[in-house]
Amino acid sequence: MSAEKQDKPPVPKRMDGLRAVDVMGILHEQVASLSGGRDTQGGPILTFPASPRRERLKLHDYQPLLQYLMQIPSEECRKHGFTVIIDMRGSTWNTVKPILKELHESFAQDIHIVHIVKPDNFWQKQRTSIGSHKYKFETNMISLETLGKTIDPSQLTSDFDGTLPYDHNTWIELRLAIEEFQWQSAELLDQLEDVRDELNQSDFADDVNGAKRAIERHKEMHQKLFGSQVHDLNLMGQRLLQRLNCDEGSGYDSGYSGRDSASSVILSNPDFQSTIPQILSVMDSVHQGQSHVQQLWQHRKMRLDQCFQLRLFEQDVEKMFEWVYHNREEFLVNYVEIGHTYQVSKDLQESHSQFTVACQKVYTNINRILSVATRLMESGHYAAQHIGNVAGKLDQVWKEFAAGLDERSSVLALSVMFHQKAEQYIESVPTWVESCKIQALPSDILTLEYGINHHQSLYEMMCQAYTEVHSTSKKLLYQLDHLVQICSQLRRDSGQGRSAKHKKPRGKPSAYSVSPDGKVIYRGGQQRSGNSGNPAADYSEGASHVLAVIHEILAHHRAVEQRWSTKKLKLHQRLALRLFQEDVKQVLDWLQTHGEVFLRKNPGIGKNLVKARMFQKNHEHFENVAENTYTNAEKLLQAAEELAHTGECNPEEIYNVAQQLNSHIANFATRVQQRNRLLNGAVLFYTHEKELLSWLEELTGELGNESGIDEQADTVEAAERLLQQMTTQRDSTLDACVSTTHEGEALLNDLRNVGVKSESECGSVEGVEAALERLVKSRDELEQLWTTRKLRLDLLLQLRLFQRDSLELLGQLDLWEEELQNNELARDLSEAEQMLALHNDSTSHMHNATFQVLQGGQELLQ
Repeated sequence: MSAEKQDKPPVPKRMDGLRAVDVMGILHEQVASLSGGRDTQGGPILTFPASPRRERLKLHDYQPLLQYLMQIPSEECRKHGFTVIIDMRGSTWNTVKPILKELHESFAQDIHIVHIVKPDNFWQKQRTSIGSHKYKFETNMISLETLGKTIDPSQLTSDFDGTLPYDHNTWIELRLAIEEFQWQSAELLDQLEDVRDELNQSDFADDVNGAKRAIERHKEMHQKLFGSQVHDLNLMGQRLLQRLNCDEGSGYDSGYSGRDSASSVILSNPDFQSTIPQILSVMDSVHQGQSHVQQLWQHRKMRLDQCFQLRLFEQDVEKMFEWVYHNREEFLVNYVEIGHTYQVSKDLQESHSQFTVACQKVYTNINRILSVATRLMESGHYAAQHIGNVAGKLDQVWKEFAAGLDERSSVLALSVMFHQKAEQYIESVPTWVESCKIQALPSDILTLEYGINHHQSLYEMMCQAYTEVHSTSKKLLYQLDHLVQICSQLRRDSGQGRSAKHKKPRGKPSAYSVSPDGKVIYRGGQQRSGNSGNPAADYSEGASHVLAVIHEILAHHRAVEQRWSTKKLKLHQRLALRLFQEDVKQVLDWLQTHGEVFLRKNPGIGKNLVKARMFQKNHEHFENVAENTYTNAEKLLQAAEELAHTGECNPEEIYNVAQQLNSHIANFATRVQQRNRLLNGAVLFYTHEKELLSWLEELTGELGNESGIDEQADTVEAAERLLQQMTTQRDSTLDACVSTTHEGEALLNDLRNVGVKSESECGSVEGVEAALERLVKSRDELEQLWTTRKLRLDLLLQLRLFQRDSLELLGQLDLWEEELQNNELARDLSEAEQMLALHNDSTSHMHNATFQVLQGGQELLQ
């Protein structure tokens, strides 16, 4: 739905609720007014101005007035709730109480808040505040000044010090005009709806005279559509819109406060302005209603004219139904016959083709009737659905009949194809059997491969022929079942179906047989005509024959396939034997011409690390090549085991060849692995020798440089640490030399074991011996340097010990001297004796310590 249709105001068909004329008496009293003001939430403001007329009003007088006033604002505005303002100035609580009570009892759900303008005296205000707590809505005692702060003054009339223009007489006059327009428009819309209902009645006659009488009545009804009511209502609406829009051209004057005052009252009142789109919508609905009724009149006139065309159409359709039903019964007499041979099936196909061509000629008449039905429906015929149903039924009956004809055409075409392929298959069986006989098998590999390919092609041809027969039979059975289902539906539609129990299909003898000499014999007669009326029995007529043929062909196929498999096995076994012998020969040739030659040409390991790594890389490449030979040999050994059990060849011969192959491969693999280990040992030895010589050279440089040794061994601890480091270094280096020497000696032994001698051209032994000599020479040189360095470090250690002991002794002498100077003499003999003994011991100790230090110094000097 578009936005315009959604925003279009509702059009009342009839005035609901009270009108202004119903409450005109109390409305003129101006006890309450709906000035059009809105509170801060957008809710309407209902005011009760101060008036002495309240004294005369009772509780029940307010109910119709409030009901009328509260229905005027729009629903969108009313949902915010009314703000009620009661002016209590100059009056008492007794005049306000009926208003509050009526609001409480009848309109509490519509009230947002009630503001009561404060009375002048304090005591009355207290009573009012106490009485206002019992209502469902909020009540608020408020001063006129506070009211102006709570509600925008532009939404209050002058009675409450506001600026909203309002004239009660103008308001009443406009409400009367609006409601009068709404009332008359609702009446006119009701009249148009009554005419529309009458035109929508489908009281069409069954004969021509009844249709003519309906046309005369229809002409009389046309006069109702052209009255002055629509024009008068349109004029009233235009004038009312001019007044609501305060159009100066309307010539309207309220007679109260001038045109400008009335215009401001109307334009500032949203309740008046909200009726403008409603009035426009009502006028539009009236025009649309009148236009719709005119269209309905024309439409009904057209339907009455179409009645005679409908009767002629129904007569032609009935004739076609009778023709289709008659020919359908003729077709159902023998629709399940498919023939037992190729020739019989071909004859049935020709006969059915002639019947189909004859039926297709009548379709021209049916197509003409369907074209008439299409034109009637496209022209908007009143019975278009009925015509469509009848035409659809005729088209459906014809299509079902035509579908049966097409299905039988498909069934007969498949039957012809099936019988043709079945006869061709059975005629080919003797030839295939002859081709599968096992005769003398060739010994040449190429001839064997050609024979296997030719034998495989024979199998594919056999399978192709069988697949075609089997596939055609499945299609034929499916199509036959589909035909039976369609024709059983045709029989039910014609009312001639008979209830019958489904019979289980039974096999029938095949129409084909093959004699012992390979000739095809056809037997059996033609199928019986007619059908049983039972779909299962009808299907069984042809299906049992098709299944019997398939079973016979399957038996032939299995027998031929068994012969073919036997010959295939023999051919493959013979080819496998020849391929095995050829492959063994190729493996042995490779070992002799490549493997052995490589091992003989490369006995050495190289004189240095570069040569050793080159030999190692070449050997790894050779091993990768040989690995393929190992794999082929392993497969050949497995094939030998299988060939030995086939019975096609002598098992002892196969085992001898396999044993010879296994022996050659094992011997060759052992020698390859032995050389691999030898090369790995050579690379390892030369690598260690190179690293060790580099390390020994570095150590020689360090040990030959004596500068800085004294500074490094400046303390006893430093000297001891250097001595320990040198000892550890010497031990680890000697261990490495011993280990590398052992590797070289082991490598020499391995070379001699494999027959490599010193006088050989490869120079491998000389290279290893030279490397060992280099190691011994470097080790001896390093031993001398270590001895010199150790002697120097021992002397430095003794020197640092002497220096430390001398310093300690000098310190003790200084302390003893100080003690001797500070000691007091003894006061008695006993104490003197003790002090003398202590002094003698200290003197003896100092002499001994001094002697030891001096002796160490003398030894160090020597």
